[in-house]
Amino acid sequence: MSKETWLYLYENSELKKIYIGIGGSLGRVFQSHNKEAEELRDASKTRLLQTSMPFSSRKDALMAEAVAIYIAGLSGYEPVYDSEQQDELFKPTNIQGKKSTKYLMPAVYVRDGEIRQEQLSSAIIVPISSERIEGRPSAYGCEPPEIFAERATGYWEIASGRRSQIKHLVAVLTGSHHVILGSWEVDPEKEWKLKPIEECKTSREQSRVSIPIVNPKEANHLDIRGKTYMGRLGQRVSYSPDIQ
Repeated sequence: MSKETWLYLYENSELKKIYIGIGGSLGRVFQSHNKEAEELRDASKTRLLQTSMPFSSRKDALMAEAVAIYIAGLSGYEPVYDSEQQDELFKPTNIQGKKSTKYLMPAVYVRDGEIRQEQLSSAIIVPISSERIEGRPSAYGCEPPEIFAERATGYWEIASGRRSQIKHLVAVLTGSHHVILGSWEVDPEKEWKLKPIEECKTSREQSRVSIPIVNPKEANHLDIRGKTYMGRLGQRVSYSPDIQ
């Protein structure tokens, strides 16, 4: 049976500071913390609150804690952390030091249905993380198709001998869900543009190419966008079984 976990917080509206933590008992709120958290707890006008019912597992409580801290930050509060929270909940996202939580991801378009890798033909499958990287947009479901297509098309390592066989691009969300984020028709006769030399960090990247799609705005080729992809998905591109 999962151990019960309680969520609690120290909230001071005058200081605009908040500490949100989790513990295995109702008494955790009064126990030792780091210096900044204890100073906030003991400050005048600080309210101590905790959930009236426990979470059924630590994982569920961690997700609630991460979301609560994220929302508090958006509300103008300065979140107070301890080292465990920093390592387990958050990670830096840019050079300004802003942080996001691994328990939140951009909302994506999802619908019922599965597409197996062996059902696809003349297809290349590219893995897309939920995060915004290298200035390219995230997998946010309301991103215009032509904007997100810039990320989905690459640049990818694709052997020259396979390019003429590719007529379908499928972008799949990495992680545990494998939602199909977009599906585009490919024109293999168009130019497979090499990644600009100035953008290459290694000599190997100089062979990466952009996949030439027919229409960036048409992101639901063969009506599979939003369905769950069932098949191989690694850090590099994969292919439908008919591509050798």
